[in-house]
Formats: sequence, structure tokens, C-alpha cells
Amino acid sequence: MNDNKTSPKEVVANYLRKNPDFLDEYPDILQTLELSHSSGTAVSLIERQVEQLRSANEDLSVQLTGLVQVAAENENLIARLHRLTLGLMPIQSRKTFFTHLGDSLLNDFNADTLQVCLLDADIAADAGENVKSIQADDPSFEPFKDLLAKGEAICGRFNEAKMDFLFGGKARWVQSTALIPLGEAGSLGMMAIGSSDQNRFYPGMGTLFLDLLSDVIATKLIPDQQEEQRRSA
Repeated sequence: MNDNKTSPKEVVANYLRKNPDFLDEYPDILQTLELSHSSGTAVSLIERQVEQLRSANEDLSVQLTGLVQVAAENENLIARLHRLTLGLMPIQSRKTFFTHLGDSLLNDFNADTLQVCLLDADIAADAGENVKSIQADDPSFEPFKDLLAKGEAICGRFNEAKMDFLFGGKARWVQSTALIPLGEAGSLGMMAIGSSDQNRFYPGMGTLFLDLLSDVIATKLIPDQQEEQRRSA
């Protein structure tokens, strides 16, 4: 027997797929068809179709509920970002700016620790305890460059060396992290938000809020960096 020969069952199945109105023309066949049910009893084709449609509707309902929940969460995040931005805009002091930013992230956005790392040492020196200066040629900073080059926040868990660089003595308490480039491809530095909840920041989660927050911070830093460059010229 030729193994490539189409079986009679496949011929019938293909024919019915191409002629979905076949059973309308031969209703006597429809009446004789029986399909096994999960309970072991026989059900008609119509009953099976209704059952499948009901199951499909339930799946769609679950998906829709999930989408609505995500939309509500995103709307809430954007509203909080808007309030945070309005609070940051009038602040002139670098230290006050980053203190307000840190307090908001820790208190309003369920973060446990925050570390901002800036490549401009003069700006970092005036920015408060949540901000530290880093050197572009620091070997410990080198592993972050490929991550920052992506130009968007990255969430998940990082290795011990990265965690120690970011959070120092607090690293052992951090179970998940959001790493956020500041400036184009991290040209100004980076910000790390740590959480003791391993599910708080996870790979694949939406980062729109974090990316927008990065733009807000960069908007503040770029004029400061330009002013520092002008003074040192």
C-alpha cells in the first residue's frame, strides 16, 4: 500500500471543509450522526456545536476581563505618572527633585529601594543620597551598556555582580528589578528600582510607564548637563 495515499477519512473531512452546506442538503445524515460526550453519553452534532461555542465564549470572556483589568491598571499608572510629573516640574533643586522622585516611587508605586546612577559627577554630587556618580569606563558598569543600549526599561532578576553595583548592601533584599536607561541609550546614566517581591518586575511586563518616567527625568537632567558643560568650557 502506498503510504502517501489519502485515507477515506481524510477525503471525507476535506470534502466537508470545502462544502460546509453539505448537511443542509442531506438532513437525514445529520439526524443519524452521534458524537461521544465527555460524560460517555451520546450527543447530537448541534449539541456539540453549542457546547463548543459556549466554551469559546467563556474563553473570550476571560480574555476580555483580563484586558479590561490591564487597561484599568495602565490608566491608574498613567494618572499617577501625570501627578508625579506635575509635582516634579516646578522643582529647581536637584536634591529636592530626586528626593521627591524617590519618595513617590517608594511610597506610591510599591517599590522598596531606588538607585539613580549618573555619568555626570557634578550633577550627581548635588542630587542627594539616592543618586551616585558612575564612570563610563568603570569595569563594573560595562555589563550594563548592552542593556541600556536597547533604549527601554528591562525588568527581571539580575546576577549578583549587577545587584551589588546597583544596590550595595540592600542587594540581598531585592528579588526583582526594573532597570531604566536615562537619556538616549543610557547616555545620562540609569535608574534601578528594586522590590522584595519577585513578581513585581518580571521579563515581558509592560514598561510604558517606566519609559515615560525616564523621559521626565531626562528632561530635567539634560538642561543641567548642558549648564555644567557651559561652565566648564
